[in-house]
Formats: sequence, structure tokens, C-alpha cells
Amino acid sequence: MAGKIAYAPAVLVLLVRHSTAVDTYAAPSDAHRWLTAAGRRRMEGVGAAVSEKTTLTHLFMSPYVRAVQTAEILAREVGYDQALLVHPHLASEFGTTAQALACLDGLPESSVVALVTHMPKVRSMAVSLSGDDGVAEFRTGSVCAVVPGAGVQWRHDPS
Repeated sequence: MAGKIAYAPAVLVLLVRHSTAVDTYAAPSDAHRWLTAAGRRRMEGVGAAVSEKTTLTHLFMSPYVRAVQTAEILAREVGYDQALLVHPHLASEFGTTAQALACLDGLPESSVVALVTHMPKVRSMAVSLSGDDGVAEFRTGSVCAVVPGAGVQWRHDPS
């Protein structure tokens, strides 16, 4: 079937909304917004919490500065030492939910994948993977762990 995502059902997907960034007017464009000092500290705490629950095998991120910085902090805190991979469709303005999730295609069953992205895409990805329309909103720095087709496994909201 065209458009079907071919990931293994045992893949654990961590959907991560970027941490707190500077105001829209502080940067030359939305794509250039960077994390605040508080946003960096928040993500360090999130990374520490995630490291107690799982170990990453893959990390994909939006190309936007705040997502890249969030991914770098998450990787450092969880001890992830592989390549951080930019997936353009994880950016809020590019592509569909299916295109954003295409980075999961063909991953081994034992994969634990972090996808660092933005609202509203992170929520639509959570609904698509979990099948649960009631998935709550994502605050900055939030993580939602989903096994595709089996639903939400856990959430971490740093607030």
C-alpha cells in the first residue's frame, strides 16, 4: 500500500518538542530561534529523566536551531554518541505527518528513536503513531514515548 510506514511495531519512538526558545522577535526568522538559558536547563533535566527510562539508538531532528540545540542536549544527557540526523520534514512548516515519520521506515525492532520537532507536528505525530486522538498538548521540552500501534508508553512533562 502506498504511503504505509514500514517500521517494526516494537520500535519505541520518543516524540520530543524542542525546549524553550527566545521570542519570535529576537531572531531573524523562526528557523533561527535559539534556546534560552532556562530552556537549556530544562532540557538537561529532561535528558536526565529520559536516560533513566531508556537508551537511544537513533536521533532525528528538525533543522531549526532550537530543535538542533534540544537534540544536542538530549544526546549529551542520555549518552548518545551516534550521529544526530537532520530530517527536514520534522520542521513545523515542511511536509506532512507521514513525511515526518518516514525516518522510521525500515528501522530494526529493537530501535529506540528520538524525533525532535515542533508543535503542532509533534502532536499530530503522536496521534498518528498511538491512534489516540486524546493525546495531550506538548509543552516545550515534553517527551511522549510511543510504540506504534500499541499506544503511549509514558510521558515526561518538565513543567
